[in-house]
Amino acid sequence: MGFFVYLQLMATITNKTLLAGAGALGIIFLIRQLMQKGEAIKNLNVNVSKVDFNQKDKTFVVFVRIINPSNASVTIKSIVGDVLWNGTTTATIDFRNQTKIGPGEEKTIQLPIKMNLTLLSLVTDLLNKKIKDVINGKFEVNAVVNAEGLVVPFTYTKDIKFGA
Repeated sequence: MGFFVYLQLMATITNKTLLAGAGALGIIFLIRQLMQKGEAIKNLNVNVSKVDFNQKDKTFVVFVRIINPSNASVTIKSIVGDVLWNGTTTATIDFRNQTKIGPGEEKTIQLPIKMNLTLLSLVTDLLNKKIKDVINGKFEVNAVVNAEGLVVPFTYTKDIKFGA
């Protein structure tokens, strides 16, 4: 009877050891996955590829190209920011569609621009300045990509000249 108790005790100790080892391996795997995810988000390449006018919707659109050079997939939760004209915030970007970007993948996302300018401020500018001063200037986008709770900032600047 003592031998069977010994075998049962050894089996119990072995099972607990195996479970503890498997749990430790699981925790190590999870930490490794989280570190890969963080590294992937840190290495995202985000840039504005184009700014265009959508004739159908009568709105401006910013095209943002996101490249994931890592071995881990990343989920973009949102992209938010401001659009400035000559240093004044004239529009906002508020994109909240989740987009998954796989390892080594790139995607271009169209971001609609919500204009803040009123007709009154444009007319006032036209009355107080020369037309060329109103339509010539510096276009800027200052935004952040929220990738699984970590943010990646990006900026875009373009000087626009419509005439002398």
